[in-house]
Amino acid sequence: MIMQRLRAETRAWHDALEATPFSLELLSRTLLLGRYVGQLRAYRIILDALETRLAGTDDPIVTAVWRADLAKVPLLDQDLAFFDTVPADDIAAAAITVADRFAAVISDRMTKAPVSLLGFLYVMEGSTMGGLELTPHVRATFGLVDGRGLTYYSSGDRQRWAAFATRMDEAVVDEPLQQLVLESADKGYRAIADTLGALSRPDRESTPGE
Repeated sequence: MIMQRLRAETRAWHDALEATPFSLELLSRTLLLGRYVGQLRAYRIILDALETRLAGTDDPIVTAVWRADLAKVPLLDQDLAFFDTVPADDIAAAAITVADRFAAVISDRMTKAPVSLLGFLYVMEGSTMGGLELTPHVRATFGLVDGRGLTYYSSGDRQRWAAFATRMDEAVVDEPLQQLVLESADKGYRAIADTLGALSRPDRESTPGE
């Protein structure tokens, strides 16, 4: 089944992303606020491109999987409104460039093979599950209270993820379609690695796997 294949074939990416300086600084509670907000801004660009196309396609396989409750842009907008006075720095600007490039890839894949959007969705929805474990670190690092500034990071939901996984397994059955999804998931993880790399301190290695 496609979800089993995705888990197995992207395992190395999970390990690599956890080892990025951005992730390590987040876990050690030394991440700079501008880098955290930079991530939210970059993810907003990526998810806006992805969710707009997922909601706009009539591809039957995509529509069998996509649901409005998977949308994360409204959550990011809440967080970014809370942090609206945090200035962008050069490192965050570099992450925006990476995000813009990934958004262009999403647009291209929508034109050529809409089902490949599901690989990108797997990556981004899966990241919210990991965010549940990181939420306490974000809260403590930046002194956030009452969930403000944490809407996106705390949005993971195990029931929603299980329902998404079931729909994926039921919809993405044919081998050629599974391969498209696997390839796009790999591209998605690479783009996230590049985004986190751009948000890492410049005196440290930025991109895993190089």
